[in-house]
Amino acid sequence: MTHSYQKYSKEIKNRLSLLFFAWMCCFNTCYYYKETILFVLINANNSFLKLNNKPYFIITNVTELFYAYFELVLFVSNQVTIIILMHQIFMFLSLGLYQFEAFKLKQLLKFFVVSWTLSSVLLFKFIIPFSWKFFLSFKEDLTTTNAISFFFEAKLNEYLQHFISLYYVCLTCCLLLAILILILTSFSEKLKKVKTFRRLFYLMFVIFSTVVTPPDIISQVLVCSFLILMYESLIFLKEIRFNMAAS
Repeated sequence: MTHSYQKYSKEIKNRLSLLFFAWMCCFNTCYYYKETILFVLINANNSFLKLNNKPYFIITNVTELFYAYFELVLFVSNQVTIIILMHQIFMFLSLGLYQFEAFKLKQLLKFFVVSWTLSSVLLFKFIIPFSWKFFLSFKEDLTTTNAISFFFEAKLNEYLQHFISLYYVCLTCCLLLAILILILTSFSEKLKKVKTFRRLFYLMFVIFSTVVTPPDIISQVLVCSFLILMYESLIFLKEIRFNMAAS
């Protein structure tokens, strides 16, 4: 018993050391390409690119640019390390599980990766551009009517904080939605019980689209329609699989 405990303890220490080494390598690599990473984050925001011929940020402190880059590099390194950590946990636990348990754990890990990927795509392609377009529309309306004139200059640290906060909100909502779908669909393998939760799913889709999108009816309808289409596609594929298994 003591020998097994020492063996597992040594393996955990080795995996943690490997994880720390991977984080250090990722941090150094991201710091070397910090300008490229920042360019990717800015280039995904069309509304910000349209403000000036060449996007720029203002700084009000000597060390502000360094801390902004440090926050960006730390954020990207942590996200990559989380994926590596999930893989290390799976590799450690899979050795002591039955084959069907390891299969379910592997499916859960894939489910997390897919949710993370979808949340990132949703953030870059929809949420970030729509949020900036919505909030900057107030400035354009006042400028058009000549009532009040505003001139917007973005600070780099505030831009990164806005992006990171939206990223965590979007990731949390996508994971909660994915977990809810996984729980409800695992109640029973029968299609009838899956279809009975259709209204609940639709309600969750509406709430999700309201939370992750700006208060714009068009963006909310687009996100909600996309989720409903995905859900109906999954039911359709599940029905095809059920009919093939029955025949």
